[in-house]
Amino acid sequence: MKRGIIAAVGLLALALAGCQDRITTPGTCPDLCPGDPIIIRDTTILPIVGGDSTFFGYADRSDRLGLLVSDGLDVGEYRAFISFPIVREDSIAVDNIMTKLEVDSAAVTFQLQSRDTTATGLTLYLHRFPLGAADTTISFDSLQTLLANTPIVDSIVVPDTLKSGRIGAYLTGDDIDKVRTSAADSGRVAFGIRVRASKPTGVRLGVDNLGSTNAPTFEFRGRVEVADTSKLRQSALVRPADIATFGYVGTLDRSIDADPDLLYLGGPATGRGLIRFAIPPGIRDSAEIVRATLELTPALPFSGLPNNLFGDSVSVRGVIADLGAKSPTLNQGSLVWAGRMHEGTTTPVSIEITVLAKEWQQPGGPPPALFITHLEEVYGGGFMQPVFFSTRSPTGGPRLRITYGLPTNPGRP
Repeated sequence: MKRGIIAAVGLLALALAGCQDRITTPGTCPDLCPGDPIIIRDTTILPIVGGDSTFFGYADRSDRLGLLVSDGLDVGEYRAFISFPIVREDSIAVDNIMTKLEVDSAAVTFQLQSRDTTATGLTLYLHRFPLGAADTTISFDSLQTLLANTPIVDSIVVPDTLKSGRIGAYLTGDDIDKVRTSAADSGRVAFGIRVRASKPTGVRLGVDNLGSTNAPTFEFRGRVEVADTSKLRQSALVRPADIATFGYVGTLDRSIDADPDLLYLGGPATGRGLIRFAIPPGIRDSAEIVRATLELTPALPFSGLPNNLFGDSVSVRGVIADLGAKSPTLNQGSLVWAGRMHEGTTTPVSIEITVLAKEWQQPGGPPPALFITHLEEVYGGGFMQPVFFSTRSPTGGPRLRITYGLPTNPGRP
């Protein structure tokens, strides 16, 4: 019995020794040997030639959530207008009881969203417009004529240190009559807006009438006779959702006579670009994408609002399906990226889209196409109207830089 056990142990030892010998022999034990080191490579993928296009008309003037006003900027002159319904100034509800309001002041306020932070003496001028004189169909020349022939209600002097925030005109005494309305005006008041500063400049004012933070306001302020002394001061405020008409017009629209060999973003016609790629099968099917970066080269120097604290950016989104101009976009926060454009330069814009590129590798994933927009479009537009080279340009067309890892080969020592 003891002799049999010894023999069995000896056979096991020989078997183990034999396996150990074979592990060191090339080409054997493929399930146990380590694979090759990961190989990292870089490649540049050019878009499908002729597969990139500019489309215009995604938003009209009524969709804007901002007012652009400028003076002397290279990107053009902009003027704005707005009208408010006027609340009753003779009474106000206090604790659900209508109470006489003794008006002693009025205020028109705006949310300053963007400005040139180096421009001093920034001043906005409010002109009293005839009701109905300005709407979203008005031309720049007509709006300019209105401003030249209507009285200034008041000016808004913006502190040099204020980069963004609430600004307004405040009227007292006889000046309140400048904003009172007659029965013929149906209880509404309209203003034209222009701007001046120590140098050519511009501003963007918020007009998001769905949110109190960015909404312009008009109000009468005064006293009421009530027992509760904490409620003696009251304001009859126009609700943000009641803002009637607003808009702006400018002198520059690059969509007019646009070069079909270039890509245009933003502007009055709301340009967007669609770029399509053909991802090589080796990368699409089996590579591990480490990084993917879209590069866009400007065809013209970026020209917008100088020294803008928040700047201008290109926004990039993937598409759910490639339907040309009507392609539905992927709007999840993790699938939207932006690249900064530097005013006054032709510095290429680089936008990392690694997460989206990995989505292209998934079975049934989105097509390898990108919609590019001017990010400020969602805020009602920006002064900058960027222009980029396309695949039809002799040089400088879009390109996608991808860093990827090749799969390892287990079993190769």
